[in-house]
Formats: sequence, structure tokens, C-alpha cells
Amino acid sequence: MITKQCKNATFETHIRSVIRVVKDKYVKRTLAFIILTALLASCGPGEPTRTGTGQAAQVAFVVDGDTIELTDGRRVRYIGVNTPETGRPYAIEAKAFNESLVAGTEVWLETDVQESDQYGRLLAYVWAGDTFVNLELVRQGYANAYTVPPNVRYAEAFVRAEQAAREAGRGMWAPAGVPVRITALHYDGPGCDRIAPNGEWVELTNEGDAPVDLSGYTLKDEGLHLYTFGAVVLAPGATVRVYSGRGTDTATELHWGLAGEEVWDNDGDTAYLRDPAGMFVDCFSYTQGS
Repeated sequence: MITKQCKNATFETHIRSVIRVVKDKYVKRTLAFIILTALLASCGPGEPTRTGTGQAAQVAFVVDGDTIELTDGRRVRYIGVNTPETGRPYAIEAKAFNESLVAGTEVWLETDVQESDQYGRLLAYVWAGDTFVNLELVRQGYANAYTVPPNVRYAEAFVRAEQAAREAGRGMWAPAGVPVRITALHYDGPGCDRIAPNGEWVELTNEGDAPVDLSGYTLKDEGLHLYTFGAVVLAPGATVRVYSGRGTDTATELHWGLAGEEVWDNDGDTAYLRDPAGMFVDCFSYTQGS
């Protein structure tokens, strides 16, 4: 168990969270090599600049925070970032900010190794004049860094931008002013976490002097695991643990409901707590062996 307070997730832990979803060890090693090679060949830690390789296109309308449709009918999904899905907290704000950058304008599209996804959408880095739209969404707190290999050209820039947005409290990282804190996280229980996921748990504590209704709050890792709290009221000074597996919920023990998979990466991860409006409440990071 660790009880270390929140700190920014590093680029290394972000990449580990990408690689860990791959089960085959040979594929893991190959993927790690591909990512490292791509990053060494990229622009490095400096500010990304628009390249001459790409295509101009006209935006017909904005679909959501990270997707646009062009006048020729193609849909474009921004590479390397992820905004809240439609209907989720902060989705409206992310879409509005995206519209302020690209609606009705000509944009420059730059592709990476993989040019389309399973839905037939073009995957692109999008520039509106000199503004790198993907990066600006993360920088202003409307999107998370979201790396999907092999498209990793600007991955480090996105992670650094997310760290800066979080430190500055911009966008969805603005503090909600709720006194609930992630006070402990047990990421590696006895045996295999996939077989016994309840060996993993996160502990939340109400450090304020009034009850806090957690209904609609969310708990998330650096990947895509998301837990939404039901009707839970945390009394002043009280704690509640969220176990990764299945079980019967009580006032002090809640269950994610997973089977055959773990949430928290043994190599390092970050837990994020947000209120029902999607505003940042607390986060908690750890590294292997901590």
C-alpha cells in the first residue's frame, strides 16, 4: 500500500499505461521499441511546429471536442488527445472550445504512421493557422493526453501540456473545492490481480467538517477504466474504499465490478477523482515499488 500524495504523472508512467494493455510479452517489447524509436525521431522536447507535409481542408462542422467533419464528408479524429464523450461532464465545454478554434475555417492536417481508425475516420494533427489544435485543447484543460501507438510523434508534448494545465488549474483541472482526498491506494494485492482484483483498492477520506454526497463522482486511472459513484454520502472524517473486483457494497466498501482484469498498473499509475461536473477534486500518483 502507498500513501503518497498526488503528483504529476510522468511521461514514462503515461507510456507504461499504454503498453500495459498488451498481453503478449513479445508484442510488449516490440511496441516499446517502436514507441522509443518514434520518439527519438520526433521533434523532441521543444514546441511542435507545423510541417510542410500534409493537406489543407475546410471544416464543415465540429462533432465534439476531438472530432471534426470536413466539407468533403470526411471525419477527422485528433491524434494524441481525448476529450469527454458527449453526455459526460465537461463535454460541452470541450466542444465549444474546439469550435472556437476551427469552426468554419481552413485547417492543415498532418497524419502519422496510422492514417485512419477502425471507424474510417482520418487520424490527424490539426493546425488552425499557427495554432496546434490538438495541443491547445490539452494545454487549456479541455482534453487529456491520450497516446495510441504507433501515432506517438507529439506524445511527449501532450503529456507535458497536461501536466502544466493541471498545475495551473485550467479547464477541467480547476479545483472543485471539495475536501475529499485520495488518501491511500493498494495497487498490488496477493496473487494475480486479474484473478483476485479485490486485492486492489483506493481509499477516499472526507477531510472536511460536513458530509459530502459522492453521487456522480468519478474515479479513473491513466487508461480508460472509469468508476462512477452511486448514492454514497461520506461523513466528516469517514473513509470509503473502492475495490477493483466484485462484491456487495456497504457504507465503507464499494466495488468497481471488474472480473479478469486489474485497474491499477503495478509499474506506476495515477488515480483521478472528479465531481459530477467533471471538475478536478484530487489525484494520487505512484511508481513501482513505492
